[in-house]
Amino acid sequence: MKHSKLTSMIAASLLIACSGSVFAAAVETTSYKMVLIENMPGVDAIQAGDLAEGIALTKSAKRSAIDTYTRNLNLCVGYTKMSKYEIAEEACTEAVKMAVNADKLPSMQMRAYAYNNRGVMKVLANDNTGALEDFKKAAKATHEPIYKQNLLRLEAELNNAETGTL
Repeated sequence: MKHSKLTSMIAASLLIACSGSVFAAAVETTSYKMVLIENMPGVDAIQAGDLAEGIALTKSAKRSAIDTYTRNLNLCVGYTKMSKYEIAEEACTEAVKMAVNADKLPSMQMRAYAYNNRGVMKVLANDNTGALEDFKKAAKATHEPIYKQNLLRLEAELNNAETGTL
């Protein structure tokens, strides 16, 4: 029963930060796109740029209001935007672990969200090799454009850096 509730919440409330205005609020320092689960405690504050408030609301929410996967996925975005990469990596990696261990069909989408967000965090933390790995896993999990765009953007940046053309 819990898993079907989680699946329904994720399917019904996914917000992919694709539009310029939403994405700019998610990660202002980059053109990479991250994923948040909408209608969860703290998400509105994170999107509005009130990161400390958004993180506090997300962390303090009761388990009946937000599941652990969504909590970690959204904290990954908040801490990444705050440039607190060590803490962000913990939340991102926990979301990846939970998604990998999910055993139902939506787990592939959950994996894509988690790998994508961790990839963006790694790009910003200057771990391009790790980011490339995560973006490849996200793009393989599902074929939604956001994941392929992040992967192609990083590959182009890496190729330009190798050839000296920025």
